Amino acid sequence: MDNRIRRYLESKAGLSLEDFPLQGITVRESPKRTDEPRNRLLIQRIADRDGVLITAIPRVVEAIAPAAQSMTPWEIFSPLGAAEIKRVLGNKAEILDRFYIYGFDYILTNSRDFHPAETQHTPVALTKKDIPPEQFDLRMSERRQPVSEDFIWAFACYHSDPDVTATELAAFGLRCASIAIIIWKPGPVATYGVWTEEACRGQGYGLAAVSAATKWILEQGAAALYGAYANNIPSLRIARRLGFALVHQEMGA
Repeated sequence: MDNRIRRYLESKAGLSLEDFPLQGITVRESPKRTDEPRNRLLIQRIADRDGVLITAIPRVVEAIAPAAQSMTPWEIFSPLGAAEIKRVLGNKAEILDRFYIYGFDYILTNSRDFHPAETQHTPVALTKKDIPPEQFDLRMSERRQPVSEDFIWAFACYHSDPDVTATELAAFGLRCASIAIIIWKPGPVATYGVWTEEACRGQGYGLAAVSAATKWILEQGAAALYGAYANNIPSLRIARRLGFALVHQEMGA
């Protein structure tokens, strides 16, 4: 496995990759898990192993370990597994309200495997001066360290239809159709925050923005990691179209 991706996965789990089982299901406490939303429980499987690693805070480990270890890795990542985990968590509503299922992570580690998109859209690189004031602190926190005086933090596509005005993406311009925000993780690995205006979906804007961002990430000597929920088919197709390879699957709370 590429060392950059290895470091990223170990940082996420809070454990060495050697703790990921080759087979079966391992349930462990991890210093990475905290009693905060979306960080209490993480269930992970990596592409070159058949096993599943579950890390959680102590009270969640105690609750789910018997049920989880009675299933196979195939069952854990299925509607049955998700239902059983929710069942044994019982009335822990603060966990169930944040439960998410079947996230996939795809990687690109070199330009040889990259298939740049050919579309009619021309992505625009956004730099420090383009950060919306209300997002400045957030976007600065996502930068690769040390932060240079100026930097590229996103690629956006714009449309020319006078009858379509951005709503979700209005902060990036009233004709912003799609944006791919670059978020740096340990590794160095760069992930994405991708959004396309509803009126602009299915027209290649998101594909163009992610393609431009991916090209730039690889040029920086970093690995690109693209994540999406398993039911977000258009987003998953972007990863496959550009040459990303599946490396990781997760669910958690």
